[in-house]
Amino acid sequence: MNVYPNPEPQLHSEPEKGASDSNLQRNSLGGSDFVTEKKTLANSSPKLRPTFNPESESYLRELIRSLQCKICNQLLRQPLALPCGDTLCRTCIPRLHERRYISYPSQSDRKQGFTCPFEGCHGQEHSIADCSLDITLTNVLTSVEIVLSDSAFSQDSVDTSSFPSSGPGKVQPIPPDKAHIYKVFWAYRIAKDGTLPFTSDFPTPPGIEHSEGATEQEKQHFANLLARLRSDFDCQVCYCPYNSPTTTSCGHTFCKACLERVRDHSNLCPFCRKTLSPYRNISTGCGNKRLTSLVSLLYPQITADKDTQASEGEIVSEQTIPIFACAMTFPQIPMFLHIFEPRYRLMLRRAIEDGTRCFGMVAHRPGSVPPADGDFVAPFTRYGTMLYVTNLQMFPDGRSLVETMGIYRFKIISYSWQDGYPLANIERVEDIPYADEEAMEASERINGSDTDSPTQMFSHLSTQELYQRGFEFVASMRNESVGWFADRILNTYGQPPQDPAIFPFWMATLLPVNEREKYLVLVSTSVRERLKLVMVWIKAMDQKSWRTRYILHRILNRIPTIALVLITIYIFLIKGATNEDQDTQKSDEISHYFIATIIAVIAAAIAFSRF
Repeated sequence: MNVYPNPEPQLHSEPEKGASDSNLQRNSLGGSDFVTEKKTLANSSPKLRPTFNPESESYLRELIRSLQCKICNQLLRQPLALPCGDTLCRTCIPRLHERRYISYPSQSDRKQGFTCPFEGCHGQEHSIADCSLDITLTNVLTSVEIVLSDSAFSQDSVDTSSFPSSGPGKVQPIPPDKAHIYKVFWAYRIAKDGTLPFTSDFPTPPGIEHSEGATEQEKQHFANLLARLRSDFDCQVCYCPYNSPTTTSCGHTFCKACLERVRDHSNLCPFCRKTLSPYRNISTGCGNKRLTSLVSLLYPQITADKDTQASEGEIVSEQTIPIFACAMTFPQIPMFLHIFEPRYRLMLRRAIEDGTRCFGMVAHRPGSVPPADGDFVAPFTRYGTMLYVTNLQMFPDGRSLVETMGIYRFKIISYSWQDGYPLANIERVEDIPYADEEAMEASERINGSDTDSPTQMFSHLSTQELYQRGFEFVASMRNESVGWFADRILNTYGQPPQDPAIFPFWMATLLPVNEREKYLVLVSTSVRERLKLVMVWIKAMDQKSWRTRYILHRILNRIPTIALVLITIYIFLIKGATNEDQDTQKSDEISHYFIATIIAVIAAAIAFSRF
């Protein structure tokens, strides 16, 4: 069944406007427009048809091997897709064990794990929660079974009773006009019985004296097989055969580029609408090796024709977006802008008109180049946040009040200038997979951190403990009515996030921390590292007597009010002295005392604020 998904952003409920063809090439943020564009490409590509080469034994062996389990040598039964990209039968999973020193993510089904049995994985540990039933491969196996079953061959007037069995007995010669069908059937049957080792070459079928090219009857059988498999290899986003197939946590498979594009708008599976688990980084994670092998065998054009297929993946992986160099912001955090410069007014209007409603936000570079930026030369930082316009209020004089929400982080690859504002080619920045996050936590809790960074003192704490301490700090500050977490602030930025991955971004937005320190949080791809950076801030605040600093900070902010009160008192005293005594000397003394008091208050506030 074909499903026509229409992924929508989670940040708004109104439908997006359609983007033009040029905008689809320039931007990668069009939701349903991207689906329509790629569907057209699929319909206009008749050359992308499955091919089959039954005359090559090596080709047939690779095809059968793609359907075999490496562990039991049988055809895959209830195939499970592993995070490393390999596949095995559900019954072939190694013995499970309890995973220790892991607290994030705090899910009960992640406590059970096993050691990957495949050599290429080098003994890596997988959580059972990260292994999903490969729905696409299951459908492929079912289709192959239907076509190659005895009953199917009998219906097509092929007498399978004349085929020799795999057991002992007299071998009947196979007619030359049925030799190729027999080779396929023979290899499939012994693989199904588990008597064909995974690493062995193609078995020599008994009973075949010689064979020539495939007959018309054989070609028809192979065409029936390919016709049944055709729909199983169609991505349900672009309706083209899979290009770098990637299996999600729910078991559905999509092109890697299509899945990246969908995730720009939503974290839901385009097929079943279940939440996608971030256990695997789509950009750098492993693709489905079995489906990749099958696609390369049945659709060699996809690998060869880089102009029509692979280039689309490059367009998606490197987006071109407008850049607003203003301030630092973070994903899932709102930001409010007052735009009045003509160049950025033009940028905003274009973002609204092309339907994306998105632009990149970066901060001005503070002095020296941050280490994370490397050799990037620009008046702004290399890392930023994609913002989505949730509300827009425009004034007659051209000014705009804009409400935005951070969607995801990005890294600038290159940039140019257009009409006074930057246009940048970017790539999305995602956190490391859950497996790497868990391995980092376990290693640090057992062996400690091997770095000299300020975060080393918190390496013995679990990730969940780091988050809990930060959460408790916020609660204590609210109990003491600290202005950083006042009700009006929380009404704007929301309550503390329950997700440890977002919590450091929220803290970096509200705490009065140096911009260079906040930038470390923005570029970090580890939830644990971000939480440790927040703990460093909290510890520094405790050591520097933040309460005194906060009180003086409030006094400094209220100097105009204090000065106004003192001026009122001064006028009242001067007026009283003039009316009663007409004593000029007394008025001068009051003036001197007033000026001295004002100077003392300002000097004391400035001096104490520097401690």
